[in-house]
Amino acid sequence: MNAIGNTTGSAVRVLDVLVVDDDPLILTVVDLMVRHMGHTVRTASDAVAALEVMADTPADLIVSDIRMPGMDGLALARLVRKDYPKIPIILMTGYLSEYSSGSASEIGVHGILKKPFKSAELVSAISHAISD
Repeated sequence: MNAIGNTTGSAVRVLDVLVVDDDPLILTVVDLMVRHMGHTVRTASDAVAALEVMADTPADLIVSDIRMPGMDGLALARLVRKDYPKIPIILMTGYLSEYSSGSASEIGVHGILKKPFKSAELVSAISHAISD
């Protein structure tokens, strides 16, 4: 199996994925899941650090927690969308609400994963995000 779970043997672009979460364990687990898919990963422990990473070299895809201290993932998504309108964004949360779902949809987020999620769900979300 190669990048994004492709079993056909056809070439798949390796993505530079930025993973953002204030929980070090979640950050590590998602980092490992994305690397296992064949992508490169950069991490940030909060939204401000994520914006600094993006200013240096924009990622191909962002996977971010919604609930973080300081700037939350929805605010991060709004700022990223303004400066990088074509970069897919996937949000993660353990506290999914109608507000976060509606706000994410308005921002143009490509998906929301409810924690805890399985590796297959992340693979599917990434595949859908990059095919849009």
